[in-house]
Amino acid sequence: MTYRSVTMRRHFSYAFILVLATWTILACSGERKKIVAVSQCSMDEWRNQMNEEMRREAFFHTDLDVEIHSTPDNTQQQIADIESFIERHVDAIVVAPNEWKPLRPVIEKAYDAGIPVVLVDRKINSDKYTAFVGGDNIDVGRKAAHYIRDLLPNGGRIIEIEGLASSTSSQERKQGFHQVIDSFPDIRIVGHGVANWQRQRAIEVMDSIGERLTDTPVDIVFAYNDRMAIGARQSLEKNIKAGRIHLSSFPLFIGVDALLDDTIGVGRVEDGTLEASFLYQTGGDKAIHTAACILNGLPYQREQVFETSLVNRGNVHLMRIQASHIKDQDDKIEFLNNRLDEFFKQYSAQRIVLITFIVIAILLMAVLGLLYRFYMMKHRMNAKLQHKNELLQRQRDELEAERDKLIEAQMTTDEKKQIDVEIHQSEERMERGEGLLPHDQKFMDKFNAILLQHMSNSELTVDMLGAEMNLSRVQLYRRVKALSGHSPNELLRMARLSRGKQLLQAGHHNISEAAYAVGFSSPSYFAKCYKDFYGENPTETLKK
Repeated sequence: MTYRSVTMRRHFSYAFILVLATWTILACSGERKKIVAVSQCSMDEWRNQMNEEMRREAFFHTDLDVEIHSTPDNTQQQIADIESFIERHVDAIVVAPNEWKPLRPVIEKAYDAGIPVVLVDRKINSDKYTAFVGGDNIDVGRKAAHYIRDLLPNGGRIIEIEGLASSTSSQERKQGFHQVIDSFPDIRIVGHGVANWQRQRAIEVMDSIGERLTDTPVDIVFAYNDRMAIGARQSLEKNIKAGRIHLSSFPLFIGVDALLDDTIGVGRVEDGTLEASFLYQTGGDKAIHTAACILNGLPYQREQVFETSLVNRGNVHLMRIQASHIKDQDDKIEFLNNRLDEFFKQYSAQRIVLITFIVIAILLMAVLGLLYRFYMMKHRMNAKLQHKNELLQRQRDELEAERDKLIEAQMTTDEKKQIDVEIHQSEERMERGEGLLPHDQKFMDKFNAILLQHMSNSELTVDMLGAEMNLSRVQLYRRVKALSGHSPNELLRMARLSRGKQLLQAGHHNISEAAYAVGFSSPSYFAKCYKDFYGENPTETLKK
């Protein structure tokens, strides 16, 4: 059975369960609802989105009554809330622990009392919980470190701003980040601070660090969430404007969360305030769904860990489009929810008519949601594939360039001088209109013919070209460099772009078709290389 057919069956089953639950709640309006009490550790934008997801998910579980209690980063208040949940004998508790150590005893107390406990976002360093829903914070730290390395291939200086030091999410992000970044000795951490996930605290931390920046320039500021990254940038801009700091270059700012919001996260990546952010899903809907499964004796996954992904200016526009579609669907669901509440109050005596209307509305919504879900899945899979292809080709090109540099580094001074002399002689012959010597011209004709023959192969490498010419990579590099002044890898890139331009100018290929025809596995990477080489976008060439 294919993944798509399994997904389709799951969605139709979900719709059927939803319809059945609606009939049941209307027919048995006096039945007691199960109480799921939520203890939320903070009241920021990210937590607010999680709470909204919980409320929306609760709409699909009509046997549940979801109560959300939020505290402003107050551990003692959170402990008091959970103690109250235990005294009330609620049916399940969903908790995002502010600090794992002080909260561990009361959470274990709830678990030992037989109340299912679903941890969301953060853990407690204990096995006494029923399920966990959240991101892989260690992986977030690792991927951030690798991305910083990509931005600083020759090394550099960074500032690191942590979240709440006593929270597991901050500890794990720090662990993952240093597992990778510490392996690059040419990347130095020249500033460090703990800002407790708060923007204002990040401003204060950056104010104190900023005093040293004039003497110690910084390339990147990495904060463990977007709010702190934005606060750090605000501090730096303020101090530069006030003349307290003088920088030769402005650092890049990288955060975590990529919330689909204009004020933080994706909106700030889009306007350039942040260089990048790493997606950290809230998982509110998954937490409530897991609690519902536990209370109803249905199968559930004890550890639900979400993957993270990079969000930068290369893919932020796509995320905005997805966010717009998702918001439209959320608004429709909220609208239907409100309308249903009104109908329940106004037509309680006409239950049969009302049930018929609800069944039709829900089935319609399920079909539309299913179609939309498949469309978005396909869209996301295509986007991920394009991004992966671009990354692979970029890495392959970088590897080819590094191998050329290695060949250059291994050449003696006399060999380099000899190649320079041959290049100069070839250029002089060209200027006199004599062209290359016959045997050299024959060699280059053969090489160019092989380039054209294999150009559409995106896996083509210089080693493969050398094999076709019966030469090693080093021999091919030296011969081609001496005759043309370019490495084989450079000639391959120029040939592909030249052929791509010809196809676009002919008007029979769009950008994607031209890219694939000349051996690029990613149209976006082809467009970038094209712009770098010709100084104009492929779309401009098509218009001309």
